[in-house]
Amino acid sequence: MVDLARQAFETNNFDLAAEIYDRTIREHGPSAELYFGLADSYARAGNFRRAFDTYSKAFRYGKIVPDQLEHLVTALIKTVAMESPAKLTLNKNVIFTCLICRNLLREPVTIRCGHSFCRNCILRDQKETCRNCETLIDRPLRASQLKCNVLLATVIDKWFPSEYRAARLKTEANAIFEKEKFDTAIELYNEAIKLAPRDHILLSNRSRAYAALNKFKKALEDAEKVVMLRPDWPKGYFRKGSALYELGHYEEAVVAMLQCLSLDTSVSTAKVLLSKTLHKILSLLPPDDPKSVDLQKHLNPSLFDRLIQSNFNPGLLLPHISTATVDQLKQIIGDTVSTAANFIDGPNADSRPDFQQKTNDSTEEQASTSQENHELHRKSEKIPCVGSSQIKESPNVDSSLVSKEDFECSLCYRLLYQPVTTPCGHTFCCQCLYRCLDHCADCPLCKSSLVQYLAERRQTVTQSVEGILENYFPEAYSERRKNHEDEMVELASMGVDKQHDIPIFVCTLAFPKVPCPLHIFEPRYRLMVRQCMESGTRQFGMCICVGEAEEDFSDYGCMLEIRDVRYFPDGRSLVDCIGGKRFRVLSKGKRDGYNTAKVEYMMDNPVKENEIQEMTSLLNKVYDMCKNWIDSLSSSQKQQILNHFGEYPGREPDELTAANGPMWQWWMIAVLPLQPSIQLTLLSTSRLKKRLLGLRQILGFLNSKNN
Repeated sequence: MVDLARQAFETNNFDLAAEIYDRTIREHGPSAELYFGLADSYARAGNFRRAFDTYSKAFRYGKIVPDQLEHLVTALIKTVAMESPAKLTLNKNVIFTCLICRNLLREPVTIRCGHSFCRNCILRDQKETCRNCETLIDRPLRASQLKCNVLLATVIDKWFPSEYRAARLKTEANAIFEKEKFDTAIELYNEAIKLAPRDHILLSNRSRAYAALNKFKKALEDAEKVVMLRPDWPKGYFRKGSALYELGHYEEAVVAMLQCLSLDTSVSTAKVLLSKTLHKILSLLPPDDPKSVDLQKHLNPSLFDRLIQSNFNPGLLLPHISTATVDQLKQIIGDTVSTAANFIDGPNADSRPDFQQKTNDSTEEQASTSQENHELHRKSEKIPCVGSSQIKESPNVDSSLVSKEDFECSLCYRLLYQPVTTPCGHTFCCQCLYRCLDHCADCPLCKSSLVQYLAERRQTVTQSVEGILENYFPEAYSERRKNHEDEMVELASMGVDKQHDIPIFVCTLAFPKVPCPLHIFEPRYRLMVRQCMESGTRQFGMCICVGEAEEDFSDYGCMLEIRDVRYFPDGRSLVDCIGGKRFRVLSKGKRDGYNTAKVEYMMDNPVKENEIQEMTSLLNKVYDMCKNWIDSLSSSQKQQILNHFGEYPGREPDELTAANGPMWQWWMIAVLPLQPSIQLTLLSTSRLKKRLLGLRQILGFLNSKNN
């Protein structure tokens, strides 16, 4: 029976596992192993009332170690995390904040998805995906790969000098801490906090230093401040939970650990501490333990029974804290993050939280061994009430330091638009950078190789820089966006009427409905294809050169529609195109280095009613001649034609009325060994009969030559 229960548990059928364990206990008697299996099944099924009742029985039947509470911890984390949807939209609009440490960016680096982090944070972080957008990160990252975002670093140093100096002191203090000189580290943290009193990481690090000196009361005070400053930061709750655990306040420590794990379920140290804390709560302390009397006062049988039966009712779970505060156990993360989302008020962020403000006074009687502990315990209850104060995210920015010139693209000398950051740390307009890379795969500023960057076709916008532009230069950025959109509208309007030019690729002849693969390597045509794709037109004109100069292209051509683009690592591309409308050139022009033209689209003249019978007969005869010529080719010749142009098209029902006539005629004109001038003549005529007669004459000549 036990094996069946284990099998059901392993297949996530927790209700069945619980039923089998319960039946086994009734039939064969209780044991620690059976009770523990039953408790784990209840916990994983989400039935915490029965789970805690059964865990308490398991503890009475045998010795239990914290590691055995793994399934209880997993179930609690899953329950809280599932009810915390706010973390999905966490800090999307934070401009100067690292999304790992939730602090002002220090040595900012921008990864491929466009989000920026502190250099040390992203190196230490173990998560395989971006903390904000879940894009996969190529780990392990090497320090040499991560170059500082020059623009972001310069702006932060210029706009936030005090915070930047505080960050340097923090780095120095962290190094001292690693040498276990905790008192000296605290002195440096104190100095840094004077410069940046709202820096939650400084307070968190000082809390850790106090804890290292066993000054857990001071460690808790700093941790409380961290939670008030950044209720969306997991480590703040971890610091608080660690201090509460050392002070013997296990129930509150459980809440803090669950809050931490709600925000980040991957914090392994919080999971370990949660297991130890739950073990303390579930264990009966020996009579000689000084904490025994106090713990038994809160865990007397009737209260503990009510706690279990209520399935973690907040008011019963933590009697020291007011119901209004503890009621946030399963929703506090969502509420506090909503407050965090309101932190960002741009350069006017000037409010400070009042750490001494009492937001949730407990009405419960507090059981402490001394008046000092009573006061400390009362302070620890003050989990910040959402909306109790208007906390601001960004430090003040001196308006005299905000200069639009700092955000000009070094290539076009206009305000950055769709800013992208290269691996070497330089920022440009996306379009400007790729126009440079069309010519040379090096950074325009430092000449570092961007071959890999180009191969990845990385065009993700640097979110922090775009956020600065939108928040600090809204009018200028709006105008810049409008200019870009106007350019896209102009590109998208190409060929709509005779007043708009179309881009012209001067290379070969294309024909309606016939595939035309192209190898694009010239910088001007790389740009042309990219503009066609970005504007959404996905088409351009194809003509042949008929003179010495590049501008001397044919007066007739065919539109090509882009079906697919495949890029080589060095920026070259294979463009899969197919022929579209035919056109006649009205006038010629230039744009961005490539030719353009105003054109008039062509179609065949309608077949007269008295010519239908004659034309039908001619179509049948020429089609058969084409088929016979193809059949006369060798296997290797057929395969070459098939690879390039596809299968010989079949007959169509509307061959006499189609705008360009039957598809097979164009396929034959493209395949036959004809001079470009002859092909151009056939392309330019609007008379179907003339093309068919021309094809018949050509095929007759080829057949007679072969015979």
